[in-house]
Amino acid sequence: MQYRIFLRQMCLVLHLLPVHGFICPAVLCHSRTKLPSSCNTRQSHALYTKASSRTSRNGKGFGGMHPTSKKIRYPEIVYDENGNVQLSTQSDIAGTSALELDEHLSDDQSLQPQHQQQNRVQKFISNIPKVLSKPPLVSATPEWRKLQRHAQQIKSTHLRDLLQDPERCDAMWAEHDGVYYDYSRQQATLETMELLFDLAERQDLVKRIHAMVNGEKINFTENRAVLHTALRASKDDIGTVFVDGVDAIKEVHEVLDQIKEFTEAFRSGKITGYTGKRMRNIVSVGIGGSYLGPEFLAEVLKTEEEGINSSLGYSLRFLANVDPVDVERTCADLDPEETLIIIVSKTFTTAETMLNARTMRQWLWDFMGDDVEVVRKHVVACSSVSATENVKKFGVDTEKYFFRFWDWVGGRYSVCGAAGAVPISLLYGFDLFEKFLEVRLFPPYARGLFIF
Repeated sequence: MQYRIFLRQMCLVLHLLPVHGFICPAVLCHSRTKLPSSCNTRQSHALYTKASSRTSRNGKGFGGMHPTSKKIRYPEIVYDENGNVQLSTQSDIAGTSALELDEHLSDDQSLQPQHQQQNRVQKFISNIPKVLSKPPLVSATPEWRKLQRHAQQIKSTHLRDLLQDPERCDAMWAEHDGVYYDYSRQQATLETMELLFDLAERQDLVKRIHAMVNGEKINFTENRAVLHTALRASKDDIGTVFVDGVDAIKEVHEVLDQIKEFTEAFRSGKITGYTGKRMRNIVSVGIGGSYLGPEFLAEVLKTEEEGINSSLGYSLRFLANVDPVDVERTCADLDPEETLIIIVSKTFTTAETMLNARTMRQWLWDFMGDDVEVVRKHVVACSSVSATENVKKFGVDTEKYFFRFWDWVGGRYSVCGAAGAVPISLLYGFDLFEKFLEVRLFPPYARGLFIF
């Protein structure tokens, strides 16, 4: 009896088996169902598996027909010329699904009343994933196939032969704001570019770019907007981009104003350390995008005339490796009383970052005592709003020294947000960082493809 109840429970689970990429009802079965002697599953069933053909020790099988031993027909999915799904009305689909289910659900097999079975079918129809309304993959488009054929044709063409074409070389370049880009040294022709533009137009690239900069949630795997562009937007754009009802650009400039006020007070000596000494050393603790971009930018500005002059008297170091030797090298000649620690972590739970953060906190305590005010005066945090409690528990003054960023900015773009703004502005001054943000590389390419 317990065995039969177990099988009935398993059948309920099988109602929502994933088949062909979307959720569909499975065939009910239980221990009383026998495989007909006239049915050769191995020969007649397309979904034959070893599991459905195995026999038990007494040769009578595992108690019945395998759930995949009879196929259910589903309404055909047809795409129109734009790649949108063309389905029958929902009532037609529901009727078809119910009809197919009825072939497998007799009165003695039904585990629920008829109206509940119909409700299950209706629920199934209403829960068809939205992915069905998405266009087919780019690799299924005619433009992609044309590019594939073209790629095979030019594969054997040598670059030196392509460079003999003056019309091609004169056309394959772009220039913007003093940056010259020559892509004629690629194994591509003018026809290649036309085919690439055709593919871009087929995929509505311009529309997708507009969707991104307008704050639509194009990151469908995490249901997030992708708005690193907002980090460089001017104050004139406030009120034009919203995410979940929040003015994204206004948020960005509120944080930038906070960073400007803090860094100018730091560099002027208004903000001092626990012992009253002026702070001149900065250590930024982070990993991945939380330190790579800022470190690269710091290296670039190090050789610029304005950067050289504005950084005199200050030092900036980055700590990313979880290695005692690296920590020792970072702190070797620094005076803790003159050092500010920046902890960069979106969640404030990143294992490597938090281990280094605790190490640096202990370094401060070892020299100045374990007073909570030591951390409040020598540690600042760059993190997301959702991590506020974690930042507070660490001991950071969240009222003054907490600089937020958002989940709609990927790690690789962190340099344009608080993760880059705080350390760069402390070393070089906010004015130089602001000039960096004002660089916008959106030139009007051919066909107006990237004109906003």
